[in-house]
Amino acid sequence: MSKNKNIFISTTFAKDNTPVSKVLYFCKKSNLNNVELGSNHSFEKNYYKICKKYNLNYLVHNYFPIPKKSFVVNIASLDRKIRKKSILHIKKCIRFTKSINSKLYTFHPGFLEDPISSNKNSKNYDFVWSKSKKNTYQKVFKQMLFSLKEISLYAKKKSVNIAIETEGSFKKKHLLIMQRPQEFIQLFKHFKPKDLGINLNIGHLNLASKAFGFSKVNFVKLLKNYIVAVEISHNNGLEDQHLPIKKNQWYLKILKRSHLKNTLKILEFRNATIKQIKRSINILNN
Repeated sequence: MSKNKNIFISTTFAKDNTPVSKVLYFCKKSNLNNVELGSNHSFEKNYYKICKKYNLNYLVHNYFPIPKKSFVVNIASLDRKIRKKSILHIKKCIRFTKSINSKLYTFHPGFLEDPISSNKNSKNYDFVWSKSKKNTYQKVFKQMLFSLKEISLYAKKKSVNIAIETEGSFKKKHLLIMQRPQEFIQLFKHFKPKDLGINLNIGHLNLASKAFGFSKVNFVKLLKNYIVAVEISHNNGLEDQHLPIKKNQWYLKILKRSHLKNTLKILEFRNATIKQIKRSINILNN
């Protein structure tokens, strides 16, 4: 239904643990042909067969295909087992991305601490962490770089485009990495745009800019040459709510910038109706 072939809808709009096969059937029926395969579904067998059945245009994100045994992906973890498991999962996702002819695979850069689980609170879709803080930022950032180099080389070998997502939290800012401009300045010393793209998360940017007091516009300018996708949702500046977008918001002005005109736009909502999705698509088209 979208006039713009670059507008995608994340399957996370469905209720948590909904089988992706049901969501894709709904998307096909609703004429939503551009789909990002998201991370909140129950495990199913043979995702390749499921995705091929509906013949949609796909992007793949972080935790998809959903593993049989649930865990939190953290490529920056100082726990060797968690880090190794996370990298193996991402490599599997890269192979899957290639198998279904997806344009892009995006994933998270990791966390300062290992999350316990995802948050089930419908007002906030952040992770749940333990109260103790023991890791040092420098060690975690360095480990992320090592992991990204391994992943980047693997993606290049498989001819798959990859991008890491910008992070952001207002209340848990001390637990995340890749939220601030300085972090991306450091990252760009190690990677060229052809090796690693950026998935600009608008909701996270709203939270991070408020938490650390930096300009959203200048942040987007800094990432300009690396941005290959933009994940879009609305929030109140305090919680990562993943709400449908609204008219006359700051992010619509940013999306009008010429260097973002042909960038992939991903509507990443939670518990959204088809009416809300189509309204958001119309806002972007107009």
